[in-house]
Amino acid sequence: MLLNANKQEWKHFLNAAEVFWQKNLPEPADDGVILVEAFHQDLRVTLRNLAVANAIRKIRPARMIVFTGVEESWAETLWQGFDVSLVREFAAAYGASETIDVWEIVKKSDSKPSPDLAESVADNIKATDARLAKIPRMRENPPADRVRYGNALAAYYEQQFQQNVVALVTSHVDYDQWGLAVDVARRAGVPVIHTQQTGCLKAYALFPEHDSHTETFRGELTRQIGEVFDGQVWPRREKLRPVTELIAWRAKVNLGRPSWWRGGTSASVDLNNPAERALLRRHAAARFGFDPDRPIVAVFNHAVSDALGTNRELFPSLSEWFTETANWAANRTDTQWMFLDHPSQKLYDSTGFFDQLAKQHKKSKHLVFRPSATLSKNALWSLTDLGVTVRGSVSNELPAYGIPVIQAGWSEWSSCGLSTVVDSADAYFKTLDESLTAIRDGATLVTEEQVQRARLWLWLYRSGSDVVTPQVPQWEVWPANTLLKSMRATFRHIESDADPLFETVERMWTRREPLLTRTDLSAPLS
Repeated sequence: MLLNANKQEWKHFLNAAEVFWQKNLPEPADDGVILVEAFHQDLRVTLRNLAVANAIRKIRPARMIVFTGVEESWAETLWQGFDVSLVREFAAAYGASETIDVWEIVKKSDSKPSPDLAESVADNIKATDARLAKIPRMRENPPADRVRYGNALAAYYEQQFQQNVVALVTSHVDYDQWGLAVDVARRAGVPVIHTQQTGCLKAYALFPEHDSHTETFRGELTRQIGEVFDGQVWPRREKLRPVTELIAWRAKVNLGRPSWWRGGTSASVDLNNPAERALLRRHAAARFGFDPDRPIVAVFNHAVSDALGTNRELFPSLSEWFTETANWAANRTDTQWMFLDHPSQKLYDSTGFFDQLAKQHKKSKHLVFRPSATLSKNALWSLTDLGVTVRGSVSNELPAYGIPVIQAGWSEWSSCGLSTVVDSADAYFKTLDESLTAIRDGATLVTEEQVQRARLWLWLYRSGSDVVTPQVPQWEVWPANTLLKSMRATFRHIESDADPLFETVERMWTRREPLLTRTDLSAPLS
């Protein structure tokens, strides 16, 4: 954990937290344990995991064991300055009975997991290798150390899950240190709680009795979230309409992640009607050499090495999808195309993939390749007649403002009816072709229902499933000293019986619901 905070403030926080949890956690009832991951260097990430774990311990008294540590490749790529000693102090203040440096154990081990995990482990190792090497495609033969680490991690997790494990609480579900723990937990029939890095407290849950084992963890969530949306959120659309308008405004000015990278004025959308959009469209089109009266398709590149193969995708990799789309578009001179890189491209790609593809198509004047950070949302929204992505957040943002989107894969909201989600590569190109024809003919590709659904999703994501609790300050409460002061005041002045953290986690846990919600969405409509 990297902590740029005053040492005295850190000490005050730890003391306050320790006293609070000593007074508010029951003694373990049996040999049950809750396993909690603390592999991320951001204090806010671990805070969410520990808070949820302790809320479960209020319902199901158990010991808490924390997994931590950092492997050399992770340290070099992302976690510079990770301090295991700070994690130990943090976990102890929250009542952990043990904090284990997993990487200290794994780097000395040649253990291998059981044979039925072999395929899952191999896929996980390849995805981890791609992320750490920042390459756009998985390699068939990752480095030997990566293979050894992956096998040893899986074997270690199998050993740990032989205990009476009540739950696994984790901030991530991909890559070796997180993803393998999730795989083993699912096979062991253990609930997995997946906290999110946004808002106050957001978490998804996969309970064994609802796990079909036909999809990845993310794929299972996609299906289950869609069921909650259709069964509990959509029927409330009229009652929620006023608040969805507020959330739509917040999304326009980018108050919240996942588009955390679009800060400042470039993140704001000021367009209020078609006339304003048409006016800005002509101005923005001139910048790119586009004809404003002809269709413009925006294709959004992804963080190309990020979490490969963790949900349904129509192409072998995100980079192959982007490449094949560009090759197909090169022959569609009846349409103008805007290919945009990921705003954090350099953090996920060391190969120059985007620039190389742009060079390959430099003779295709109807194709424009641009860094996305150079476009304001105003310009982007005014130009885009059709958005194309695999799992990007634009597939829920654009439809909320009446702009259609095609998805070549699944995201967590892909079962909520916001976008056009296709199920094969052939169907993808066929849908693209049909959509371009429809746009040229003046057809409207996004329905009023899709707009409503997209705005309801924004409400569910940013509000309905975001629990406001003093235990977990809003993500933007930062830097570290500010967060610690806020938390110290919380622990010194609040009472646990009035804290939404415990009520909402108990509802999710006892009803086995796939996501944490502020209120009871299953309650009858008044």
